[in-house]
Amino acid sequence: MNRCVIDARTNRYLPKNIAASTENFDTEHYHYDHATNSIDCKPLSNNPYHIYFRQVYPTTINEHELTDDMFDVIQSYTNSLSNECYIKTNINLLSANYDDIDWIYVNKLRSLIRGLNQSNIKPIYYRGLTLSDKEIQYYLDKRNEYYYTNSFLSFTIDYALVYAGNAILLLKTEHTSEKAKKNLANIWKWSVLMEEKEALLAVGTKLKILSVHYFGYKWQIEVELVEDD
Repeated sequence: MNRCVIDARTNRYLPKNIAASTENFDTEHYHYDHATNSIDCKPLSNNPYHIYFRQVYPTTINEHELTDDMFDVIQSYTNSLSNECYIKTNINLLSANYDDIDWIYVNKLRSLIRGLNQSNIKPIYYRGLTLSDKEIQYYLDKRNEYYYTNSFLSFTIDYALVYAGNAILLLKTEHTSEKAKKNLANIWKWSVLMEEKEALLAVGTKLKILSVHYFGYKWQIEVELVEDD
């Protein structure tokens, strides 16, 4: 989750009812604030995407088996400075704009994350966030509960590289089963921006909120990667 401010770049990928709205409204997936022209994303208690998921690549992919198509999928997502793939994919998912979601691309990226054969999953990953008060409250209300990710999420293994927002998400995997770890992949070797030491978490991944604390100037939210039922 991360607050999405609606501007010329993001507006084209949002449902038309948002652009036409003149007042606040809530859906299962988000709260739209007309005054700030932004959407606050809610943690999902159920996975609404699973009926669309398909494993389009092999279930086990060794590094030497990566194809040009697989490289293109990773690089198109991580090269957000020169194309709209990252924004388009995640905003469509966040807003549950199902008709406009490119499910072929979503399933390629998700299948690649889940298929990569990796033994170097780290015990902790970091993600910087800018959250609204409402989104922080969503996390506080769901402490010790589970939720499903509503987009692909980028993390880094290096705390020093964390985006400078008002919150940091700590993803813990030390007690995570091997099955659950399939939803996380270290992809920085093939990323356009290798220096970011990026890992990707698949959309529709189940997480448990362990703790939510405020440390002087920043919220720290600890979540654990868990196995889906």
